[in-house]
Amino acid sequence: MPEKQEDIRPFFQSQLEACGVDYFDFYLMHAQGADKFAYFKKARAYETALELKEEGKIRHFGISFHDKAEVLEQILTEYPQIEVVQIQFNYLDYNDPAVESRKCYEVCRKFGKPVIVMEPVKGGNLVNLPEQARQILDRLKGGSPASYALRFAAGFEGILMVLSGMSSMEQMEDNIGCMKDFKPLDEKEREAIEQVRDIFHSMNLISCTACRYCVAGCPKKISIPDLFAVMNTKQIHHDWNADYYYNVVHTGEGKGKASDCIQCGKCEKACPQHLPIRELLKDVAKEFEK
Repeated sequence: MPEKQEDIRPFFQSQLEACGVDYFDFYLMHAQGADKFAYFKKARAYETALELKEEGKIRHFGISFHDKAEVLEQILTEYPQIEVVQIQFNYLDYNDPAVESRKCYEVCRKFGKPVIVMEPVKGGNLVNLPEQARQILDRLKGGSPASYALRFAAGFEGILMVLSGMSSMEQMEDNIGCMKDFKPLDEKEREAIEQVRDIFHSMNLISCTACRYCVAGCPKKISIPDLFAVMNTKQIHHDWNADYYYNVVHTGEGKGKASDCIQCGKCEKACPQHLPIRELLKDVAKEFEK
């Protein structure tokens, strides 16, 4: 995070060198929200990026965004030069009051900005489904859980690209396969997605995407996403495995337990999902540190 405008160009040059390129096709102001937008404005980061575009070092200038739709509207009003917006967009977050996927998408459409989708499978949560939810999609006999999530996101007007993290050739082939001869979800598939969404909501799972932004600043070195994943596993499967892995997660060298949280709040300031992490850690401690 540059403290002043003079810091930006050297940092930008180091990025070009690290990537071994002379220019970037798409260059985004990262994780914009009310606080970071104010910070970037103070350092004149937007103005500098637009200068770099004029110089040919950036081809397309945009933002990635994590906040309320009204903040996005403010940013796009103040900087109409923004060409593309990257938002979190998936069927679980579509009407979520914290993430506001649908509302943010609608703001992008209002301003005519193409959308890049991040978190289409919500950090893997829409791939590793609860058994009841998986059965609903399996009955469709039309593809993998990931394919339904990707097709949901890609089926909206104005979507430029859907980004999906992949860790195996099988995942890559599956993702490419569902996009090669692309078809939006039909009515039957949309109804199934609604049922899956209802199952997730009924289970009261923690909507962590494991971005790990919260971990870096934690003074007690609590591996927060891992503890939340174990908590969700306990909610889904109700077996002893989760209790075992809770001990595995926090017994690593220097790692803290959920109960070690000192309530400093650094994690919540870093969380793109706006989760009440401090309260959730209390729930985790209550469940696993009896």
